[in-house]
Amino acid sequence: MAQFTVQIENLHALTQSLKRYPKIAENVLQKAVDASQAVFGKHTLKDDPVPWRTGNLLHSFRFQSGKLQARWFPTARYAPLVEYGRGAIFPKTKKSLSWKSGGGVQVFAQMSRPTKANPFMKKILQKSNADVQKVFRHAGDLILDEITKIIK
Repeated sequence: MAQFTVQIENLHALTQSLKRYPKIAENVLQKAVDASQAVFGKHTLKDDPVPWRTGNLLHSFRFQSGKLQARWFPTARYAPLVEYGRGAIFPKTKKSLSWKSGGGVQVFAQMSRPTKANPFMKKILQKSNADVQKVFRHAGDLILDEITKIIK
C-alpha cells in the first residue's frame, strides 16, 4: 500500500501561536468591548431616542468596562420610570399625595397620573446592533490575523 506524507510548513510556530490564543483573543476582544462605548454613545445622541425635558437623563449616561464586559446606562434615578413607565400612585396612609412643584409650590392630589413607557434603552440597543456586530467581526479578523501571521 502506498504511503503519502504531507508536511505542514511552520506547524511548530502555528502550534505555539495557538497556545497564545486566549491572551491574544482577550486583548483584542477587550478593545472591542471598550470601542462599543463610542457606538452606544453615538446612537444615544442620534435621532433623539432619549426623551428630553431638562437634559438630565441624557447627560447621566455612563460607561463601565470590566474584563470582557461593559455597561452603558443612565444614572438618573428616574430612568427606570421613563423606560418602563409606571401606574398611578395613590396615597397609602393619608387622604392625598403632596409634593413641591418645580416652582416651590405645595401641590396636593388624590392620585398621580400614570406614565407611559418610553423604551429608550431598547431603541439605543436596536440602533447600535449593526455597528457593534461590525466592531466584533473586525475583532475576530484581527485575532485570526494575529494567530496566522506566522504562516503567511
